[in-house]
Amino acid sequence: MSVVLVSLPGAPKVTEEALKKEEDLDKYLESRVEGKYGLGSPTWCLYCGAMATETVPNLPPGGGLASKRSVIEAMYNRLNLYREEEGVSSSV
Repeated sequence: MSVVLVSLPGAPKVTEEALKKEEDLDKYLESRVEGKYGLGSPTWCLYCGAMATETVPNLPPGGGLASKRSVIEAMYNRLNLYREEEGVSSSV
């Protein structure tokens, strides 16, 4: 399989506004992960189900919550690691 990427000079550029929205969304998602994790130590599947029922502002069009999985998963794993260090175990 081959991929050819053509970049034209008139292609849209990333704006400061878009970068700011992305940063704000990441911070919001991290705060939600921390908030939900404080309620116990849910498994990854239960956690994703709970996040999917929420209305999250400023999600990227076409990608939705799935496009931010890496941010959510990184924060979840970081919190899970802290819990295991404290002696509380949680299965993913």
